[in-house]
Amino acid sequence: MSTLHEIGSAVRARRTEMGLTQDLLARISGLSRSTVNAVERQSISNLSIAKAVALLESIGLSMNVTVNRSAMSPFRKSAPLSRSALERAAATATASVSFEHAMNAKQLEVALLTGEAPQRIRSHLQVMLDEAPVSLLAKVVDQIHIEKAMPRAQVWNQMRNLAHELQCYRLLWQ
Repeated sequence: MSTLHEIGSAVRARRTEMGLTQDLLARISGLSRSTVNAVERQSISNLSIAKAVALLESIGLSMNVTVNRSAMSPFRKSAPLSRSALERAAATATASVSFEHAMNAKQLEVALLTGEAPQRIRSHLQVMLDEAPVSLLAKVVDQIHIEKAMPRAQVWNQMRNLAHELQCYRLLWQ
């Protein structure tokens, strides 16, 4: 499978699960709608890395080139345990603004599962939905999908509904 085919398939799948139109994705990524359409149809003959990265990052995807270090070293060090996506997203919202109370991962999870924004964390949710990197939001969606068996598209829809209720300004939620 070619790289352009993989990119096109991934973009279409993520855009669809996020509930975005090609036009809105084009506006978010800074590309034309015809470019987004051509990428998704895998009919684009030449896509620069800069355009591919802009398109992918706008929907929380990425391309990576890595060196397989495990093959080079017999003593591979294990990575430290990291916080869950829900914990990172909750902390991001709390760290960016001074709030009387912090939002925790469980409160965020309940809000995304129910679509309800309790008064105590409304400001936190608004900051997170407006300012958290889309890649982190995508990881939150993946975590809820895996742990709660909730379809990804439904989690994205809950985020969008909360963003509308909280009057978030991010273009992603239009």
